[in-house]
Amino acid sequence: MKKVGLVCMFILLAAGALSPLAAYEFSFHGDMNHRFQYSNQAGWLTLNQRGVINNGDVNEWFGEIKYRFWVEAATDDGAIKGVLGTEIGGLRFGETGKAPFSGDQIQFEVRWAYLDFQLPMVERSARSSIGLQPFSVNRYVWEETAAGVAFKSTLGDTMGYTLAWMRGAEYDKTAQGSDSDDDRTDLDSLLARLDLKLAGGIKGGAFVLYQGYDADGNPAALDSRNYEVKFFVSGGNPQVDFSLWSLGIDGALELGTLFFRWDLIYQNGEFDDLTFTDFASGVSRAGNFDLSAYLAHLDVGAKFGPLKLTYTFWYASGDDNAADDEFNAFIATDVDFTESIVLMEGNYADDNYFMETPYIADKGFIMNRLGIDFAATPKTTIGGALLYMLTAEDFEYTAAATGTAESSNELGFEIDAYITYMMYKDLEVSFNFGYLFAGDALDVYEVAAIQNGSSDEDIYIASARVRYKF
Repeated sequence: MKKVGLVCMFILLAAGALSPLAAYEFSFHGDMNHRFQYSNQAGWLTLNQRGVINNGDVNEWFGEIKYRFWVEAATDDGAIKGVLGTEIGGLRFGETGKAPFSGDQIQFEVRWAYLDFQLPMVERSARSSIGLQPFSVNRYVWEETAAGVAFKSTLGDTMGYTLAWMRGAEYDKTAQGSDSDDDRTDLDSLLARLDLKLAGGIKGGAFVLYQGYDADGNPAALDSRNYEVKFFVSGGNPQVDFSLWSLGIDGALELGTLFFRWDLIYQNGEFDDLTFTDFASGVSRAGNFDLSAYLAHLDVGAKFGPLKLTYTFWYASGDDNAADDEFNAFIATDVDFTESIVLMEGNYADDNYFMETPYIADKGFIMNRLGIDFAATPKTTIGGALLYMLTAEDFEYTAAATGTAESSNELGFEIDAYITYMMYKDLEVSFNFGYLFAGDALDVYEVAAIQNGSSDEDIYIASARVRYKF
């Protein structure tokens, strides 16, 4: 009933767009995305680094839809804006419980639900937003939807700042039947961010993010494949006792045809009463941990008319000893990365991927990517990329097929290509393809029969989409 009520409310709000009011403006927006995917390794794209590489090809292809619709209701002076958005999908064609015969399954999700308003009697921009809203700290740390309160304002003509409180997970003492001795908290995040926009194409930013949860002495367990803050939750309640500080700078610069983008982030924190297990080696350690980690990123590119070249590098630190009391691996909260079609969310059916973070497990990441984009015609863009990827620290494990101790950090070379055609102004038709010449580090994900210390199977993915945005 709740889902049906949401749909009805959404329809009523959308209908309001057809009834103009004197002091209000209603707008209705949509993103209707139809995606298709083919892969030679069906077990690879199982989300959250749980992929398996089989012995030989396991071919799979599917079609699916993913729709987003949202309504905005705003005063005509823009002082107040309310947003309600919903998402449908991804619904695979014929998938049980989603889009089988008759298509009568209900699959609605609230995507956004927030109020955004200008503070009265303040001449400069000073806006507060409350609810489930788009939230960005830095694309390597946290860039997704989150629930909470944010305030954005300006200091002069070139400087802006953001203050925010977001709650990623609530420890519900009512539902848990807590007594007076239960001092567990909620998983809260506090952000302060400063942004600069100067003359000459220079942009810069600095931020401090604090996140934490006090488990009040209750122990928790964490698998290295769940090394992302949003997975410190089980059964809807936060579990992992931690405090984490992320301090960073980022920016961009344009110099004629050249452009640069950069990020530098340092993290420091503590984890208490935790049993941490390295999935590759099986080594576990229980106790308290100190975290010290970092990430550095640089884009260098050039534009020559319709042609753009971009080299992307980043280094996310990793952990090289699962048995000690130190975490040296960079950690994200909730992010999405598309730089690789095979490893990341670069394929167009992007609900089906191996990893969403800029690192693998607690081993970090080294990205080298050379990309090219060419606007062949006003309606057609083609491009491609060459990637060489490694983990910052070796996977260490015992190969199941041979019983030998193995280690490697080479993920492999990848070749990507794409073409996008705008059939109409708002209707896009795209195709892309990625082929990964797998490095020996991916042997750790191979099935036991072929896990022998070296890579045995390459992986390729082809995907397409027909997308209407309005």
